Amino acid sequence: MKEDMAKAMSLFMVRRPCRLLMRALTYACLLQLRGTMSIQKVLTERLTDAREEGQKVIDSIPRADAGYRSVDELKSGFMQGTRKELFTELEQWSTGQFPEDKPKRVCYLTGGAGLGKSSISHQLCVRYDAAEDSSLRLGASFFFVRGRGDLEDAHLVFSTLARQLAVSQPTLRPLIVSAAREYLKHGDRQQMRHSFEGLLRKALTAAPADQAPTLIVIDGIDECKDRKLVPELLRSLFGLVRELPWLCVFAASRPEPHILSVLAHPSSADVVHHMRLEDAANSEDDVGRYLEETLPKMPSYGDYLEKHPDALGRLIERAAGVFIFARITVNFLDEHHNHPEEWFSLVLSGGGPATSPLDALYLQILRSAFPPEDLRASPRERERLIFLLRFITLESQWTSPETVAFYGRDLSVDDVFYIVDHLRSVLIINERGRVVPLHASFGEFLVDEDRCSDSLYHVDESEGHAHLACACLAAMSLENYTYRRQEPDQRPQHAHVNFDIMSRSWWEHVSQAKCTAELEEHLSQFVQDIRLAFHMWNIREFDPGLPSYSIQYIWDCFQVGD
Repeated sequence: MKEDMAKAMSLFMVRRPCRLLMRALTYACLLQLRGTMSIQKVLTERLTDAREEGQKVIDSIPRADAGYRSVDELKSGFMQGTRKELFTELEQWSTGQFPEDKPKRVCYLTGGAGLGKSSISHQLCVRYDAAEDSSLRLGASFFFVRGRGDLEDAHLVFSTLARQLAVSQPTLRPLIVSAAREYLKHGDRQQMRHSFEGLLRKALTAAPADQAPTLIVIDGIDECKDRKLVPELLRSLFGLVRELPWLCVFAASRPEPHILSVLAHPSSADVVHHMRLEDAANSEDDVGRYLEETLPKMPSYGDYLEKHPDALGRLIERAAGVFIFARITVNFLDEHHNHPEEWFSLVLSGGGPATSPLDALYLQILRSAFPPEDLRASPRERERLIFLLRFITLESQWTSPETVAFYGRDLSVDDVFYIVDHLRSVLIINERGRVVPLHASFGEFLVDEDRCSDSLYHVDESEGHAHLACACLAAMSLENYTYRRQEPDQRPQHAHVNFDIMSRSWWEHVSQAKCTAELEEHLSQFVQDIRLAFHMWNIREFDPGLPSYSIQYIWDCFQVGD
């Protein structure tokens, strides 16, 4: 090109005529333009090659199809107009205005099975992926799904998030590509801590301070297959948020012990805001609105509900604020349009295939909290579990943890709390301190052999009533009655025990119990105690006013209806 330019200049210097001057300048400009175009072409080719090479690196990052667009219909279903107060709080959180006392950039939502956590997570992704008037934008999401291979693998979480961020955040793309080149030199599948440190953290901490506010959403962390990795996963995320002022994280799961221990740890207090879905207002109203909006529009059921106006109210009452029950019910009825009265009655009765998806969920929760192999290896552990399940299912009186432990043999208060903690997805200790199922269908599931298909967790009703009858009769011995009559401050370890169960429920359990040798023995001893009391009364050797032996106690036992 230099030779061509020299030739043009020589023409200009020697001949100088105007025409030749113009020709020379035009020639020079064309040559210069040709050179510029050549340089641009080279640069474009190099840039294209670099982009293609970067895309190959991104495509090589191990990932799971766990983004919010990939979740199933049950997890993603959300009815507009519901959860208004909750999303108002989430909107305030996303702008650093909630909680008011000290805004935190991690929002962790916990709630029991079926309350709609995943649909909330999904809707949050939808809103912040499409938001144009919000400073916070969705960067990446990971929805765990139990039993779905890669979707329950903690090793893929951070690499999947990194790949999604490389696609959604142009400013982070070159940083992630650079980190991934080095990371992939050590293999595709690496331990979770390496994928966090060597890939995600390395790339994000290199981002400029003015990086746009970015949201990461992780749902269903309790469904992670390797539970032992969950605390490390959470601590890593929380630590990353501390380092990056532009990063926000929303996560949701069931309130399982290994998760709650991390949330409750002092090291999480400065960065994590814990929201409990059970505390959210209007959840029952939202479920009612969902059923009122959907069922009357379904073929056959609109006419049925007009003729039976109380049926919808009964179904809303039965749903008890549990979204998944409502969703499963709607799906079931939508598949059975013929004979609506028959199918609606079946749903209200709590039986039949309408609840089979929920049954599968309940069984999975039990197996996850108390693995079958552990129960087979430790019969005593299974007996403790079954006793508590019997108690909360078959006993109509209120039951505190202390009450269950008092009536249970070889069952301490710590054992009760241990079991409840591991089943907090389906059991709660309410504001009155009572152990209750989150939803009535859990008890119905446990006692139905066809629904609870694993005998390790099935509660046999007649056998269960026999065990509870024995527990009541044993507690009603004259010796225990003497103890019961003491003031609460004289028996502090049993201050919260409901002693009325023994006198009010024993006959209810006996009348429904399977006849067992143990029950016969307890009934025989009970009769002997009554005979002894009457004998002592007749020979005037005991004062019915004394706290030790009172005929009033015996009379109370027979007043079943009181």
